[in-house]
Amino acid sequence: MTLTGIHLMSELKELWAVKSFRARIFLAILPTSIALVVGHFATDRQRPYDFHAEESFVIPPKGREGQEMTINWRVTHHRTCPGTVERQLVDPNTGVIVAAYDPAPADTNGGQDGWLRKTFRVPRDIQAGNIAYQSKLTYQCNWLQKFVPALAIRYLTPRIVFTVEK
Repeated sequence: MTLTGIHLMSELKELWAVKSFRARIFLAILPTSIALVVGHFATDRQRPYDFHAEESFVIPPKGREGQEMTINWRVTHHRTCPGTVERQLVDPNTGVIVAAYDPAPADTNGGQDGWLRKTFRVPRDIQAGNIAYQSKLTYQCNWLQKFVPALAIRYLTPRIVFTVEK
């Protein structure tokens, strides 16, 4: 080791012996580490599911008031996260909500085979004609999204159109 290297090492040892120097190092590393962790969780935006409307369908394609129908969503499952789903029936032309179902826990077991299946009952007082089914999804995939609800992952499924007959 050169004379300069030995001198530098002895100065560092002397500095490290000073309590305030160690505290400054710690106070620089700790907030930086916390900021990195919080930043990682705050920018976590990967959706649990991607919905593919072109391959999804309703069974039966035509329904009546009070009838149960099933949406068969073709999905790509990326991850499993807790969340809520708010299902809606909307007018496909205007986007006006025709019926809204109570929020329910989001499916955490589905999508493994590439499909999510949701059954719903057509309301008794719904108009005849084309109606679209969509869902408002909210997921909390990490502790920060649970602690700060504004950071939760929120998105709408595509609309799937079916027909209501009288």
